[in-house]
Amino acid sequence: MVSALEVKSIKDSNETLISLDDYIRNTLPSQLHEILLEEFQNQDFSRGQDVSNSTHDQMIDHTLELTSDLLRNALDKQLMEVQSRTLPVRQSNQLISWSFAQGLIIGQLSVVIFLIFFVKFFIFTDASSKMDNPLPSKVSKSYLKNRRESSSIKDKRKGVLVKEESGETDLHGSLQLNDILEKTYYNVDTHSAESLDWFNVLLAQMIQQFREEAWHKDNILTSLDSFIQKRSSDLPDYLDKITITELDIGEDFPIFSNCRIQYAPNSSDKKLEAKIDIDLNDKITFGMSTRLLLNYPKKCTAALPIDLAVSMVRFQACLTVSLITAEELEFTTGNKIDDNEKNGYYLVFSFTPEYKIDFDIKSLIGARSKLENIPKISNIIEYNIKKWFAERCVEPRFQSVKLPGMWPRSKNTREEVIHKTEDESSKTPHS
Repeated sequence: MVSALEVKSIKDSNETLISLDDYIRNTLPSQLHEILLEEFQNQDFSRGQDVSNSTHDQMIDHTLELTSDLLRNALDKQLMEVQSRTLPVRQSNQLISWSFAQGLIIGQLSVVIFLIFFVKFFIFTDASSKMDNPLPSKVSKSYLKNRRESSSIKDKRKGVLVKEESGETDLHGSLQLNDILEKTYYNVDTHSAESLDWFNVLLAQMIQQFREEAWHKDNILTSLDSFIQKRSSDLPDYLDKITITELDIGEDFPIFSNCRIQYAPNSSDKKLEAKIDIDLNDKITFGMSTRLLLNYPKKCTAALPIDLAVSMVRFQACLTVSLITAEELEFTTGNKIDDNEKNGYYLVFSFTPEYKIDFDIKSLIGARSKLENIPKISNIIEYNIKKWFAERCVEPRFQSVKLPGMWPRSKNTREEVIHKTEDESSKTPHS
């Protein structure tokens, strides 16, 4: 084979400058022929003897074969060098293309799996027929002082424990309570429960008057709109403006029944409370519409319309009502309390944890392909409403209302005005 140095010496020995094409066509074959002859002369004598005895045609054929072998080896060497340089690039390109395709496939599969689980467990899951009532999770904002359970109290002026005064106070309260029960001919142990029909009639008149004023003056709609506008800043950014679409305050009235007076628990028979059963069969509906801004933070580019209508169709509970003094009620909130609220009497009411509220919740999601009445959404809304109710007025939580002064005052005195008809006014004699 011809080395690189020999080829270079051949090129340097050429005194005339010729083009590359002429060199390949004319000069290169003659030079290869000379090189081959030199190679044959340098071989062994036996090989040289065979070549000299061979004919000229055989020598040419042998030369062509040897030339083709040399060219083939040179081309193979060049191809191997080119392949050794281009193979890592091809492998890296294949690796990049395969990693991109692999990531695309994995991403699509993850989205499909997420959609399958979402549709199966969120949309088509049947709502549970019975849901437990949630319990309050935070510390109560106010509570009753149970001073009667302790045997001593602390005198704030002197800073000493006065046991005798505490015992005298408890004894005086017990005697006063027994005196009230005796003079009202009420026996806590044997007295039968009352129906409260008279109270239902008075309460129904009040509710009816409230409904008439609400519908004629649009007080409820105005109050709700102003409330939503004030709280709109507290809404998350992915929710659009809330619009009221339906409002129904009902047409039936609650029924109070089975009222009984009994001693309050953990009071050592020194405090009374009333237990009243409440039953309301009505349909109170609140409907609203909004949009879920999916393409956050670019608003309004992709929005999902949502329509909700929540109706309360049944409410059953046991109401506990008691009358306490301001000293027995201790506030634990950080809000400032007026001095007037620290005196007087308070009406305290709460509901037992065995209450029952039935809802009829309708939901509609989407613009064209709409999802209607998704059970999971109904469960979430029902749970949050019950949680809101439990954290405010379900035992041990309670609501307190300060009672106004009952002593007659001149500023509160009123007189009914009787309007006479035309017939009565004509019959009235004139002086």
